[in-house]
Amino acid sequence: MRDKCKICRALVLSTLLNGIENWTVYRRQVKKLHAFTMRHLRSIIKINWMDKVTNKDILERTGLPSMEDLLIRKNLRWTGYLTRMSPDRLPKQILYSKLCSGHRKRGRPRLRFKDTINRNLKLRDIKTDSWTSLS
Repeated sequence: MRDKCKICRALVLSTLLNGIENWTVYRRQVKKLHAFTMRHLRSIIKINWMDKVTNKDILERTGLPSMEDLLIRKNLRWTGYLTRMSPDRLPKQILYSKLCSGHRKRGRPRLRFKDTINRNLKLRDIKTDSWTSLS
């Protein structure tokens, strides 16, 4: 069982989350990814959904972190890489840039990549002065 879980983490999750550190991840996407992984982990360890085993217990049995932790970790890793880049690199220029013209659509503003970075930093209780200029 442990070998199957290691293979699942190495192949399935890495393929599923390829490039996700560059996305603006919405909560509904996290829920879908979590449901996908839990469905497959249940089938790997041969637990039916009617057995009433919680997702937390399944994650403990398999030794895998939750989908939220994986996403936050990948996002913060990419963010750290961005902050260490030289200022002349394009990804860092795009992250710190602001639009000088244009208008917003009516309604609630769409979630930006900067917003997900700030949310993940707040979830991990990381306080930095470098992200204050992002808002």
